Amino acid sequence: MVNRLPYLNNESKSPGGSIVYRYAPRPHTVYLNVTNRCTNSCSFCVRNYSSGLSGYKLWLDREPTADEVWSRFRGEVKESDREVVWCGFGEPTIRLDMVLDLTRRIKQRYPHLKIRLDTDGLAQLRNKDREVARELKDAGIDSVSISLNAESKEKYEELCNPSLAGAYQAVLDFTKDCKRCFSQIRLTVVDVEGIDISKCKGIAEQLGCDFKIRG
Repeated sequence: MVNRLPYLNNESKSPGGSIVYRYAPRPHTVYLNVTNRCTNSCSFCVRNYSSGLSGYKLWLDREPTADEVWSRFRGEVKESDREVVWCGFGEPTIRLDMVLDLTRRIKQRYPHLKIRLDTDGLAQLRNKDREVARELKDAGIDSVSISLNAESKEKYEELCNPSLAGAYQAVLDFTKDCKRCFSQIRLTVVDVEGIDISKCKGIAEQLGCDFKIRG
């Protein structure tokens, strides 16, 4: 499967996939899936061999509107829920304005919920005229998890096939931006052949971030 496929933009058609989903290991968490689009085409991406996760179909026939996401979210959220995570089959910050809008709505209606963004770390590179980390913080994002994925530019480009020049450095720069705005920042990698996990962890420690190996 090629990651950067075009998407249908026909609002009369159902999105054809799960906008809101859950992940069994985190029972009190709601996940939001709003796009198939991604700047990268990672060789290890789950989309290369599956159309979904945890029993949910996440490949969308079209991108949902903000009101559709809001409606599905309100129908799913429970009193026992503790966290909302922007994480799906594409990069959520490709729809940055919608992420900001809905984050504000969630915080206003459900102020007890923590909101995390799982991201490729390239939003600032895609939006050079904006202060993305500050906008995310001001909207109500509580924590950010950034896909570092590799210990060097060369390894990152080999594994992630970025469509934008300077992607690896942009991830590091965005991490520094986030550190100025958030107290909870995490860098993550997937444990695949060729990645030096110890060096990746060292980068996270040098930048003052938590570190996680993604499953």
